[in-house]
Amino acid sequence: MRKVLTGIALLLLIAAAVLALRDHAEQAGALWASINPNSLVGLQSLIENKVNPDLWVDIVLPMLEWQAWVIPGGLGIILVLLARPWTAGHRRRGDVDA
Repeated sequence: MRKVLTGIALLLLIAAAVLALRDHAEQAGALWASINPNSLVGLQSLIENKVNPDLWVDIVLPMLEWQAWVIPGGLGIILVLLARPWTAGHRRRGDVDA
């Protein structure tokens, strides 16, 4: 499972680097609208009608104004942290009691 999460994280971090190194910083919403505008409108409709209209205005819309590299970069970092082997409280080979 760690290898899968690490692989996905690596792809997301590469995508973030590519987006960050482009000539102009583009907003996430503008990039999404240029790729598939109907899905963006569909997400807005879904959130406003099925979940909560304030969620779109207060959370999703400000996130769409972030630079495009921030979202895959943030998700990639979260996945790296989730895939990290947690060793707190576990003994490693060679550890001795004080």
